[in-house]
Amino acid sequence: MAVYLDNAATTAVLPEAAEAAMQVMRENFYNPSSLHEGGRQARELLDKARAEIALALNCSSACVTFTSGGTESINTAIEGAALKNKHMGKHIISTMIEHDAVLNKLNDLKIRGYEITLIAPERDGSISLEKLVSAMREDTILVTMQGVNNETGAILPFVEAAAEYKKINPKGLFHLDGVQTFLKRPMPLDNIDMASISSHKIGGTKGCGALYIRSGLKLRPLVYGGNQENGMRSGTEGMPQIAAFMTACRIRRENMAASVTHMNSLKEALINEVRAMGGEINTPEVSADHIVNLSLCKGRSEVYIRILSDMGYYVSGGSACARGKASHVLNSMRLPKKNIDAALRVSFCPETTMDDVMGFAAALGDAAKMF
Repeated sequence: MAVYLDNAATTAVLPEAAEAAMQVMRENFYNPSSLHEGGRQARELLDKARAEIALALNCSSACVTFTSGGTESINTAIEGAALKNKHMGKHIISTMIEHDAVLNKLNDLKIRGYEITLIAPERDGSISLEKLVSAMREDTILVTMQGVNNETGAILPFVEAAAEYKKINPKGLFHLDGVQTFLKRPMPLDNIDMASISSHKIGGTKGCGALYIRSGLKLRPLVYGGNQENGMRSGTEGMPQIAAFMTACRIRRENMAASVTHMNSLKEALINEVRAMGGEINTPEVSADHIVNLSLCKGRSEVYIRILSDMGYYVSGGSACARGKASHVLNSMRLPKKNIDAALRVSFCPETTMDDVMGFAAALGDAAKMF
């Protein structure tokens, strides 16, 4: 059986989450908007799921809107903020290392006349708080940034940036892409107006996510129809996916501290092994525990991926959305070409074992001998 080390792309569905989805499909399959007893049961489950996500976010249930995933949540937040505050200006700040869901949406807004400032990372992949703050202006209507970078695991200073931004423009909006942060490390929502999260990154199913919208903030929805989700996201709720999201969220929340400690030990072990074989670590020192970006600085990442796959180890060369293209994150870090060409992203989940990591390290050493 293959050893899966590409958890930043997606995670295996937890057995309990799969069972929760199956139970809804087989038994509680009703439309939560229906008025009969079956609909009432589905509505109770929907409310329970919303409360579980809110508990993990430490917010009110009323602040949670279910979506089809992180990409929809991100687009809803950025478009909604841009439209809401355009009377105050058209300046938006983000970073060069964001997920394509953010960067492509910002490019759309740029075409429509918005001014976009993208902060370049430091050479180690970190984002300077000082550079973020220096770019902020009174007409900056939105700041949008990740909590954790999906390719390198870099931790971005979103807490401090949000606090500083509110001093400069109290009416401006701050959006956090929390897809790689949620239930992997603390994600406080102080001064955060909107936050996007995803189910399939924490052991839930694909096709489900949520958008946190702070109390009192009204945004224009992307999807119109029957006014589900308090009018923010029309369309019959995907209850099997939501049930799986709820279940995965509960499990990850209850075990978060132990999971973080475990993944940190995996990360440190892998880094030591890579350095011992002469490789380089592209992940900054201050980084999340579940992602390691590395380079042996010879050969190409797509060749390594095929060789390692044949050996039974699944990793990636960067974001799954890049589909083999050169990493915009590593390019923006101004890394040497040899690092970028051979870069691999290894990402863990709480179920990853030390044997998995040590086996991968041995296989990586064998793969390197082929170049």
